[in-house]
Amino acid sequence: MKLFEPIKIGRMRLENRIAMTSLVTRLATEDGFVTDNLEKHYLRIANGGVGMITVEAAAIISRRSPFNLKICDDKYITSLRNLVKRIHKETRTKLSIQLVHFLKLSRNGYRQKVEELKSEEIEQIVADFEKAALRVNEADFDALELHCAHAYTLASFLSLLNRRKDEYGGSLEGRIRIVAEIMQRIKEKVDKELTIGCRINADEFVVGGNTLEQSKHIAIELAKLGVGYVSVSVGGKYEDAPILSDTGLPWPYSGYSGHRCMPRAYMPYCVNVYLAEDIRRALREVGYRVPIIAAGKIPTPDLAESILQKRKADIIGLARPLLCDPEWPRKAKEGKWDEIINCTYCGGCIDKDSKFEAVSCVRN
Repeated sequence: MKLFEPIKIGRMRLENRIAMTSLVTRLATEDGFVTDNLEKHYLRIANGGVGMITVEAAAIISRRSPFNLKICDDKYITSLRNLVKRIHKETRTKLSIQLVHFLKLSRNGYRQKVEELKSEEIEQIVADFEKAALRVNEADFDALELHCAHAYTLASFLSLLNRRKDEYGGSLEGRIRIVAEIMQRIKEKVDKELTIGCRINADEFVVGGNTLEQSKHIAIELAKLGVGYVSVSVGGKYEDAPILSDTGLPWPYSGYSGHRCMPRAYMPYCVNVYLAEDIRRALREVGYRVPIIAAGKIPTPDLAESILQKRKADIIGLARPLLCDPEWPRKAKEGKWDEIINCTYCGGCIDKDSKFEAVSCVRN
């Protein structure tokens, strides 16, 4: 099966073409340190045979974010390094970590927008990503992933909804400028062995936002900047997010754009794969071989294999299926497909995340 052929991403060699995409667990301490439970969680998935794990979003700023990983201070390096060391020692799984910056959100309804950021605040964001990348390097990760998707800061800069009138808005060159500056700063400082990937939205699925037309050009610009891989996601925006009664806050994975980001049971299988396919095609047409990770309701090995065989993507991204059954890759490789505990896409894990509860699967 092509699913179990090795692939090179940057200087990394993955044992197979299965990657766990970032999935918040809420298993970190309240102030963002790795816990024993979080370490066991990722070790179990690594032991299941996955080629690469993108460890859940780690905040590069100290703003309050309960039970999310943080990497905004040197004090977080040791616990992250211990996580990497254990997984490298016991498995062949490669480890990436997703770096995320988010804007202010308050219970009174205020949501900060990129248009409000002053030039010195933008410079601070770039510096914070640079410092976080150096910590990733010190913690011995194989890769880092810039979170340029969903409702977060870098995605908001990339979006057509970015209304800035200065050099960080307007044209694609302006909207992507902050990501380019971050990439340049990181590449100057970290080891060449460290792969830099990006997760982007192929379509924001909100009125006035980016569609595939813009995202193909974003992917090409990222390739020019030397990105090691592009992980293709969609949606997850505040613009269509209702207020949750439990928290009194909008939740970017609860509106239609959020349902496209994390497809629910009523949606078809492989619902977002066509977007990854078009981005891959756009890159290949101009000569870039950057590996593309496709994700979004790919529950079974036969569907995953079909995507690879038809060259719709280079790597299959799984999140909830590995939460449901960490041994999905091993069972798939051994032909024990009927033993895989398949995700039903019920949304139970998403509901727990929205309530800041430890994320788990009702089937596991």
